Amino acid sequence: MKQWLGRFFQMSDVLDELLCGILLYGLVCQAGLLLFQKAALYHSIGLWIGIVLAVLGAFHITWTLDKILDLGAEDAVKKSRSYAVLRYGLVLIVLGILMIVNRANPLTAFLGLMGLKAGAYIQPTIHKAAVKMGLKQEIQKPLLTPEEVDELIAAEKGKKKEQKQEQEVQENE
Repeated sequence: MKQWLGRFFQMSDVLDELLCGILLYGLVCQAGLLLFQKAALYHSIGLWIGIVLAVLGAFHITWTLDKILDLGAEDAVKKSRSYAVLRYGLVLIVLGILMIVNRANPLTAFLGLMGLKAGAYIQPTIHKAAVKMGLKQEIQKPLLTPEEVDELIAAEKGKKKEQKQEQEVQENE
C-alpha cells in the first residue's frame, strides 16, 4: 500500500495533493449528508457529480498552466481566459442538466465543486503529511532570491535593448 501511495504522490508537484484534498473534502461532505439527510441518495449523487467536476477542473487547470507557460504574456492571458470560460461553461451546462433532469441535487453538486477550493486550501497540510510519511520529498528552496531574479530580468532587458539598438544601427548603414 505504501509503495502505491508513494507512486501516486510522485505524479506531479501539486496536482496529486490537490486531488487528495478534493477527495477528502468529498468524504467529509458525504459523511455530513449521511448524518443529516434522509434522502441521502439524491444529495449524494449531486455531491459526487460536483466532486468529479472539481477533479476534472484540477486536471484542466494543470493542463492549461502547462500550455500557457510557453506563450508570451498577452497570448497567455488570452488563452487562460478562454480555457477558464470553457471550464465555467461546462460547469453551467452540467448544473443546468441536473436542474432539468432532477435526478441529483444541483446545490450539492455545487458543494462538491467547491472541493476544488477546499483542496487548494488543504494542499499544504497534505504536502506536510506526505513528507512526514516519507511519500514525498520536501520542496527545495529556490536557487535564486527574488532580488537576484529581478537583477537577471533587468540584465536580460538591457541585453535585448542593446541588441535592438545594434540592429537599428546596422539597418541604417
